[in-house]
Amino acid sequence: MKNLVFALFAALAFILPGAAISGDVTLIQSEGIAAKSDDIAEVKRKAMDQALRAAVLESAKTILAKESLSAPANAVESIASSPRAFVLNYKIRSEGWITHMDSTSQASSEGALAGGTEMYHIWIDASIDTTALRSAVSKLVSTGASTGQVVINLMDVRDYPTFKLLVESLQKIASIKEVSYGSFTGGRITLTATVSGDASQLAGRIAREVPEKFAVMEGAGQIIIKPSTL
Repeated sequence: MKNLVFALFAALAFILPGAAISGDVTLIQSEGIAAKSDDIAEVKRKAMDQALRAAVLESAKTILAKESLSAPANAVESIASSPRAFVLNYKIRSEGWITHMDSTSQASSEGALAGGTEMYHIWIDASIDTTALRSAVSKLVSTGASTGQVVINLMDVRDYPTFKLLVESLQKIASIKEVSYGSFTGGRITLTATVSGDASQLAGRIAREVPEKFAVMEGAGQIIIKPSTL
């Protein structure tokens, strides 16, 4: 009965994968700038929008770097063009007018001062929904890429918290598009991962993501994750 209940929890974890990693949030500090105009509210809105875009863009670039992936700059920027889809909340750290002394020649008469141009700056701490952003980045880099399936065996995993921890690690890898539950017998859980692009480096990528107390091995076309003997 215990094994049956565990298997049921495991299946539910994959039916509702988003719930397993709802706490995956990244805090990003960013800045937004807007030119001076008569509509101060609009100036502040533009500066805030730029700060939010900058936060999402930085987070997206971090995900790409961590996954050793690349994407056209304009494609990544297109994701950041709707930043509020990925920003859970934000806190304004500071804001105000700053005179730019090096932009006098480009200033309009409306925003120009004798000694430079006034620009509105806003600095924020933005909480980014890394799960949603990773999914968007994953879709971006997988467009046109081939997909395949890889069997992943979790060995000596006999409790749900450990199982959940490993599932969360797998779901943080952008090249893994989907994970489905196969079977559970005697502490061995068999999963099938749908992977985009080159799957030859997947074992190494998983090894970097799972906690250090687990070892990752590859053989016979399958990947094995088990507690380290160290």
